[in-house]
Order: sequence, then C-alpha cells, then structure tokens
Amino acid sequence: MGFRSKDEVGTAAATLVGIVVLIGAIAFMVLAPKPTTKGLVAAQRREESTILKDISKAHATLAASQTDVQSQTWKGAAQDVGAGALKQMNALALAHKVKLSGFRPQRSSTTAGLELIPYSMTAEGSFTDVLRFVKAIENPDTKLTVNLVQIGSSEANTDQVTASIGITAYRAVEEAKHA
Repeated sequence: MGFRSKDEVGTAAATLVGIVVLIGAIAFMVLAPKPTTKGLVAAQRREESTILKDISKAHATLAASQTDVQSQTWKGAAQDVGAGALKQMNALALAHKVKLSGFRPQRSSTTAGLELIPYSMTAEGSFTDVLRFVKAIENPDTKLTVNLVQIGSSEANTDQVTASIGITAYRAVEEAKHA
C-alpha cells in the first residue's frame, strides 16, 4: 500500500479498523446461536408454578386460621353472648366455690371483623378458689379471655378475697353480603 502523504495513513487505519469490526459483527450474527424463547418460557413457567404453590399454601393457612378463629368466637346476637357468658360464669363459680356478686357488660368495640364484648364481674371466695376460677375462665372452651384481675383481701386474718375480673367475648361480625 502506497501512501502519498502521512495524513492518508490515519484515514486508512481508521477504515481498516472499521472493516475489521464490520466483519466481526457479521461473523457474530452468522455464527452465534439464535436466542430461543423456549428457555424464557420455561423460566417463566417455573416462576408461575412457584407462585401458585405459595398461593395454595397461603389459602391453606388462611383456612386453618379462619377455623381457629371460628372455634374461639361466639355465634348469634350480642345479647345471646352475654347470656351464654353469664351462664358459663355461674357454672364455673359453682364448681370452684366462688360467689359471683356482679356481672356487668361494658361498651363493645369492633376491630378486624370481630366484635369485642367486655364484661366485668366481682367474685368472692378463698384466694386459691378465686385463682382456680380465673384459670378455668381462660380455658379455650369458654371462648372468653381474661383481661383484668384485681384481688383484694375481704376479711382480715383469713384467706377470703374479693376479685374484680374483666373478661372479653369475641363475636364474629356478620358482613353485609352484596347480591
């Protein structure tokens, strides 16, 4: 290759580099394997399968949780809950030799689809009988929770006490169903 001037050497080198790059790009396009959608579709299906399994597990967990909640909540009207709770407290008081001298409903509230219906009551008896009575209230079969216990001595030099006990019943709130 003969160059007439030194300026032509730079132009020729740039042209040569451009031709080599163009030949390399053409060779890559011809020789490189064509991308397929088969791998992408397989990865997407694996991800979809994983998501569906997670959704299935979440539905099973939700169903189990709803069953647990239903087993611990009262059915029926709020008035029926109060009557049922009083009946249970009278039966437990009799079984534990405790005297109930008061059972009063408090202001209810609703949260997360549950109506919380609190009651306060006063129980009198020996210290150990009152403690056993409170423990019996917390049995899951009663569907009640104890949220307050205040015990005070009722007679000097005896084990007789008076306890103020707060309990809460949980009732599932019926949601309006749209037709």
